[in-house]
Amino acid sequence: MASRLYGYFLMCWKNGTVTESQLQTAVSKGYITQSEYEEITSTPQETATV
Repeated sequence: MASRLYGYFLMCWKNGTVTESQLQTAVSKGYITQSEYEEITSTPQETATV
């Protein structure tokens, strides 16, 4: 079962509104697990089209 904030952080990662450092802080605070961090950061981020 995913952590309560997993979906939120995944969405933020895809949108580019959260950094790896911020995700590591989320891990240290227990918001997401280390394995979820690794899964999120391995997900491609969306690129902005102008």
